[in-house]
Amino acid sequence: MPPFGRTAAHENRALIASCGLAKRAHRGFPDAIFRRTVRVPISLLFLLLLTTTVEIAFPASKKLSGSFESQISRLINQPKFEAGFWGIQIVSLKDNAILYSLNAKRNFLPASNMKLMIGAAALDSLGPDYRFETPIYAHGRIDLEGRLQGDLVLVGVGDPNLEGRTYAMEEEHLAKSSSPLFIERLADQIAKRPITYVEGDIVADDTAFLYEPYGQGWEHDDIQWGYGAPASALAVNENVFGVEVGPADAAGDPALISVTPFFEGLTLINRVETVEKGRQPSIGIERSLEKNRLILQGEVSKGCAKLDYTLAVPDPAEFAALLLKAALEKRGIVVSGKALARHLYPLDALERGKPSLARAKTLQPNYLQEERVAHNLSIALIETLKIMMKVSHNLYAEILLRKLGGDSVGVGSIESGVAAIKTFLEKTGTAKENLHFSDGSGMSRTDLITPESLTRLLQYMHKHPQGQLFQAVLPIGGIDGTLEHRMRQTPAAGQIHAKTGTSKFVTTLSGYAQSKGGGLLAFSIMANNHSASIQEVRDVVDQICTLMVEYAPRKKARHRN
Repeated sequence: MPPFGRTAAHENRALIASCGLAKRAHRGFPDAIFRRTVRVPISLLFLLLLTTTVEIAFPASKKLSGSFESQISRLINQPKFEAGFWGIQIVSLKDNAILYSLNAKRNFLPASNMKLMIGAAALDSLGPDYRFETPIYAHGRIDLEGRLQGDLVLVGVGDPNLEGRTYAMEEEHLAKSSSPLFIERLADQIAKRPITYVEGDIVADDTAFLYEPYGQGWEHDDIQWGYGAPASALAVNENVFGVEVGPADAAGDPALISVTPFFEGLTLINRVETVEKGRQPSIGIERSLEKNRLILQGEVSKGCAKLDYTLAVPDPAEFAALLLKAALEKRGIVVSGKALARHLYPLDALERGKPSLARAKTLQPNYLQEERVAHNLSIALIETLKIMMKVSHNLYAEILLRKLGGDSVGVGSIESGVAAIKTFLEKTGTAKENLHFSDGSGMSRTDLITPESLTRLLQYMHKHPQGQLFQAVLPIGGIDGTLEHRMRQTPAAGQIHAKTGTSKFVTTLSGYAQSKGGGLLAFSIMANNHSASIQEVRDVVDQICTLMVEYAPRKKARHRN
């Protein structure tokens, strides 16, 4: 049984079960049916007219042996797939020939295939060795007795991986800790300073980004769970906390509930009863974001293993301030003030009815370098991207989207991030007007992209200076990440480097396939609106991967004299 918060294929959403209780975290999808048509590959002249900004072009297609195309067509044209539609493009990176194309110019919900664009843009803009530096400022005078006559301010800069995680297959989730490593490191630095008393507040400042914690088009149910954690310029403990529920010793007693890391201000209401052995546990969780109240109700049987849930924090900056205050007090530093969050709200930057990023920039606080009393230097960005891709980490993608926007215009936001991604994708040959994004993770039901746009991105990154690193951070079929348990004991095992995408009625896979005879292939397979099960769709996708790995161009017949 997967732990709560693990999504389908370790991704955006999933069916979650705990000792027999299933919680559904999927979403609906508007009705739409596209007529399936096999498209003839585009000529070189036509594509050159469309992609004047990039030197990637698809030449006139060669006449392929019918077996490769016909086998794919037979797989996707089964009666059980009639209610949905497919979008596929497969391109040879050896000569840019289109080997298969179906609905490649039509828009599809990408789910976590959105992360391909975030990861590629981050590598292109920031580079693999980029490191975030998150500071703390003593905003006031420190007297000879070590009293800070002012606030201690933790300033977020958009590091999605403050804990310094590195990818390990056996450690898919962040390790539980009563106090996050990031907070402990900073508190240790402060304790070594001549600061013994803070007369002001502990302030967590996330104004590097507009306060837009959730993507447009997210569903309300998503924002309660860890996979829907709110985005912020500060992401302590990945903006989640754990709740563990276990039985008491005697039937009729309240269940034992613990919160990790524990933070002040959370009101926990325990309505879970311990019952006799043999009964299936049943737990319901209700969150009130406004009052920061958490209600658990139901029953758990004696002898049942503890149940783990991963929940999103209501306010990441406030969460960071509370944890830092507690860590300082644990080290004997007295804090007379409160733990507070400092946000930059879109409404504060309104001009002519919409937030102005130029106005928002003027509202960001400035801090003096000489006031800095502690800082945290992140690990290299490439390690963070590896987690984002292989685990399909939604929060990392959302924060990097805003970070890229902030670097381009000075304020991170969904709007500036989407603009930055569209500008990057223009270099790959996809026009801005053909792109429709509302977030960075793919959780939104208003993200739309074409299979052709994804294969263009993959072609571009193949020739990019960071192309090998980009391919290396993708899950590998049958080996690791969200593809660890797929394609095993098939020719595709170890030969597919690709990003998965899964949500209700959406299954996608885009990346690279190493074929036996045709060199490296770039591909995008997108399935939307299918009434067949996710597993049935995945099985077909994996079979297409095997066909790509076994693909070899038809040899030309020799002519005898």
